[in-house]
Amino acid sequence: MKRAVLRGVVLVVLAALFGLTMPAWSQEVTASIVGTVTDPSGAPINGATITATDKDRGVDYTTKTNDAGSYNLTRVPVGSYEVRVGAQGFQTSVHPPFTLVLNQTARLDVQLKVGQVTETVEVTGAAPILQTETTQVSTVIDSTSTDKLPAATGNYVRWLIL
Repeated sequence: MKRAVLRGVVLVVLAALFGLTMPAWSQEVTASIVGTVTDPSGAPINGATITATDKDRGVDYTTKTNDAGSYNLTRVPVGSYEVRVGAQGFQTSVHPPFTLVLNQTARLDVQLKVGQVTETVEVTGAAPILQTETTQVSTVIDSTSTDKLPAATGNYVRWLIL
């Protein structure tokens, strides 16, 4: 009898611990960049190389397009990124730096122009990167924002718990 009660208590404790850790598994501290690469006629380009360079850390994240011309760079750290797209027989396209925020999925569709790989087309005056995958609204809170928060104790960690 005592053994059955002990097993029941152990199972309840394990279930409680498992239930408490579940929300932590679903939280991400990264973002994603997705899109398609096409030629001037709108046909998808298979095997195009997409390189996202983290301007703050100097780290490159690279992927290639599939048969449908789609690419997906997942789990990249938040920050400022410049995206370079190139393929054999096409000019390299460079998208100016943009900021990725927490859990954002940025869509960046690129149309490459026919030319030599050594030629580079730099995109300027482009529309801002939109998060079209979800309806979430996000913002970046930097050190200046936290300094201006009205806190009686001056402890900014208190705001992170809310």
